[in-house]
Amino acid sequence: MLLNDKVVMISGIGPGMGIKLALEAAREGARAVAICARNEARLRAAEASIEALGRDCQVLWRATDVSDPAACQAFADATRERFGRIDALVNSAYAHGGFEPLEGCRDADLQEALDVNLFGSLNLTRAVLPQMKAQAAGAIVMVSTLGVHQPYAGGGAYAISKGSLAVAVRYLASELAGHGLRVNGLACGWMWGEPVQAHVRQMAAARGLDEAQVRAEFSAGIPGGRMPGDEECARAALFLVSDYASAINGAQLDANGGELMR
Repeated sequence: MLLNDKVVMISGIGPGMGIKLALEAAREGARAVAICARNEARLRAAEASIEALGRDCQVLWRATDVSDPAACQAFADATRERFGRIDALVNSAYAHGGFEPLEGCRDADLQEALDVNLFGSLNLTRAVLPQMKAQAAGAIVMVSTLGVHQPYAGGGAYAISKGSLAVAVRYLASELAGHGLRVNGLACGWMWGEPVQAHVRQMAAARGLDEAQVRAEFSAGIPGGRMPGDEECARAALFLVSDYASAINGAQLDANGGELMR
């Protein structure tokens, strides 16, 4: 299996890609998944969903605000103490930072996006590095966005934070390669899952349109007109932390159904 016997840490467990990352890691043979989010109820629900798969995969969860370095360190320490190692980290926690054009974007909204998406990812990454260095092995993925390269309405704050994270990927990959570690990014576009489904429902109701029509608008720029599912993008992230991607370092993999081709 893709992640046979690995210990995988995942941040940002929620109704979208986060929970799919945890479920797919368990399906792919992970020995353990350590999950965090700010919402304890979501973490408990995620644990139950993972256990319901019936796989031999242990679960550790910890309510964590990734913008707090001490909380990230406590999460990493708990993972190491329970499982003895940390093989992979997927930084999936995010904050959009509002949906206003940059001209009218509040500083507080931009700061929120930076605190979670950039500094939160760096906080958790720094927390796992001592253990990964001691193992001389480990892989980290930063979940990013197509919006870094292809602007969309109201996405400025989010894209700025993720664009900074993309630069961090390249620097970390260069700095850590000598320790046997890899760092890569995953650029996602629209993903068909609970968050986008809710957004489509809201837009359809507000505009008096059929949901299928709004979904088609979202998918218009994607070859074949099909949005990838959350679980498909999750699998791409897990591929990057697997041994099958051992030759990939400092890269950004596009997982957006071909909406952006480079």
